[in-house]
Amino acid sequence: MAESILTEHIKGYTSFSEEELSEIVTFFNHQSYKKKETLLFTSQRCDKLFFVAKGCLQLYFIDDLGYKKTTQFALENWWLTDFLAFQNQKHANFTIETIESSEVLSISFSKYNELLNKFPLLEKYFRNIYETAYGAALMRLKYINSYSKEEMFFRFREDFPEFVQRVPQYLLASFLGLTPEYLSEIKRK
Repeated sequence: MAESILTEHIKGYTSFSEEELSEIVTFFNHQSYKKKETLLFTSQRCDKLFFVAKGCLQLYFIDDLGYKKTTQFALENWWLTDFLAFQNQKHANFTIETIESSEVLSISFSKYNELLNKFPLLEKYFRNIYETAYGAALMRLKYINSYSKEEMFFRFREDFPEFVQRVPQYLLASFLGLTPEYLSEIKRK
């Protein structure tokens, strides 16, 4: 099932044959995770790129005061890793954890490069994925730097209602740079 979700996603950006898609999915490992399981630990070598077939993941770090700061979420059909650490094969600066029970396909760095060498058209696919992710990161920065805390939440809720419905309030608050208490106050208004 997870493999078919990935192949359908790839088909949305490329024109591989069914035989090629069947071979592409052999590069991936399928894993099932329970809620609050860790896929990548900070300071662990980042050797995997994750595709969410079902569920929700978060990427976060712990600040100097010991608070969890969520920087990214990934729902179905999203990719997630500590991209800089993955690209440079370094230790992660972030932790990846499940928010819900999740079905994930992962690919190691070596398999990823082997896959791109064997199927160069996937470079186009991943370019589109990374451009979208980069654009989303820029929008988050715009929210943080342009809007009041209250406006930021209302705009985020309007633009991404699925996240607001699925992500626990304390994680959404962390992502938006708010305290859970302040987010509760905003929502009551």
